[in-house]
Amino acid sequence: MKTIKIVALLILLITLSCSKSSDEEEIQDKEAAIEGVWLLRDITEINLEGNAVPAELSREIRAVVELIIIEGCELMAFEFNPDQSFILEQYDVNDYNPSEDEVEYVVNCENIDLFIGTWGLQDGQLVLSGEENESNSFSIKLESSVMIWEDVPLGAILPIDGQGDFVFEKLGNG
Repeated sequence: MKTIKIVALLILLITLSCSKSSDEEEIQDKEAAIEGVWLLRDITEINLEGNAVPAELSREIRAVVELIIIEGCELMAFEFNPDQSFILEQYDVNDYNPSEDEVEYVVNCENIDLFIGTWGLQDGQLVLSGEENESNSFSIKLESSVMIWEDVPLGAILPIDGQGDFVFEKLGNG
């Protein structure tokens, strides 16, 4: 009877240690997949104050992102390094309003904001920490060379209140 208990205990310990190693390997694999340069390519699932936006406004917001890419700038470019540091280059979009009836967005690729910090994965979220110890967490989905950040405030890049899913594409060997 003692032999059966000892064997059962050994099997349990081996199972638990393998499970922990498997979880650690999964995190390391996900971290390795995040390393590299990522460019913002689209914003989907746009909502304002928890409500889905009308299709016309959603198209307009997405058109701004397309305009920036067509003009040859990148709205957001993240470089995630293996040492868990990151560099964010964020390009300036100025809100230009020539009349009350019309809003135009002017792309200015010369104004670049540069942010540096650290990144990590915690509880299935990407955590970014900046120079002044502020941090933000984002739920992410990784799909090959595409990374989707869910429910990101639109105010981070556009003069609009609301949220959306930011779709990034990885440069190079995704």
